[in-house]
Order: sequence, then C-alpha cells, then structure tokens
Amino acid sequence: MEKIKIEINKKEKYALVFVDSELYSLESVYDAAYNFLDKAYVLLDGDPETVIEVKLRGKEEMNKDELENLANEFFNELINTGIREKIFKDNKKIREYIVSAALIGASKDLQERIRAEKEGVSLDFLEEDEEGWDEDPLGIATPWEEKHKNEDGSEGKK
Repeated sequence: MEKIKIEINKKEKYALVFVDSELYSLESVYDAAYNFLDKAYVLLDGDPETVIEVKLRGKEEMNKDELENLANEFFNELINTGIREKIFKDNKKIREYIVSAALIGASKDLQERIRAEKEGVSLDFLEEDEEGWDEDPLGIATPWEEKHKNEDGSEGKK
C-alpha cells in the first residue's frame, strides 16, 4: 500500500484519507481529527493496526479541489500532532522531574514546619510576608468602571 493515499468522491462530496498506522499513531489521528471538527465532519474507520480511514466532508459545499486541499491539510495536521506527541514523549522525564521537585520542595517546607512546631521553634517570620497581600494602595485592582463612574452613576470620564 502507498503510505499516503487520498480518494475524492465528487458525487457524494467527501475526501477519504488513508492513514498508515506505521507512520501515525491512533492518538495522532484523533488529535488531527479533533482539530478539523470546525472545518469538516470527520468519520473514522478502518483498522488501527494497519490503515485508518478518515472520511472528511466539508461543513460547507466544496468542489473537488477544495476537498483535495482539505485532505492535504489533514495530512499537515497529522504531522503537527505527530510531532507534538513525540515532543510530549521526549519531555516526559523532565516534566516528571519538575513536578516531583516541586512536590518534594513543598513537602520539605511542610516537614520543616512540623519539625519546628515539635521543637517549639516559631516560624512566624515566614508568615510576615503574607500579611497585607490583599491590600491595593495604588488602586490597581479597582475595576475600570468604578474608576470612571460619574457622580450620577453613569459611565464616562469625570
């Protein structure tokens, strides 16, 4: 079988795209199909172990050339989703490391607080920075409408 195959049905106005499962995973096909839901009706069929058939029917009336373009765009999206999947897999260990380091850091802080509490040591100095977090001396958090309200309640510049 050819690795890339497209069939256009002019009479029923759809494009049939055959995706080789050796090149693209089922997850990549799902991702690409999801990204096409705003442009076309997407139907998946076939065998995920060998060939996945993707039927694309435009949501708007399409001629043969437009259907061919739609099918080619689908293959571009497959490449895009395939690359994202590869990057996701390649970066899995670093993401796990970052999350575990963050959890360990939070855990160490909690352990330090528990140890200090047992020893009777005060860690109040850590909470000093937390006081006043909700103050807004510059009025940055004040909504625009409140800042520009006229005295009669109507909006506009004062």
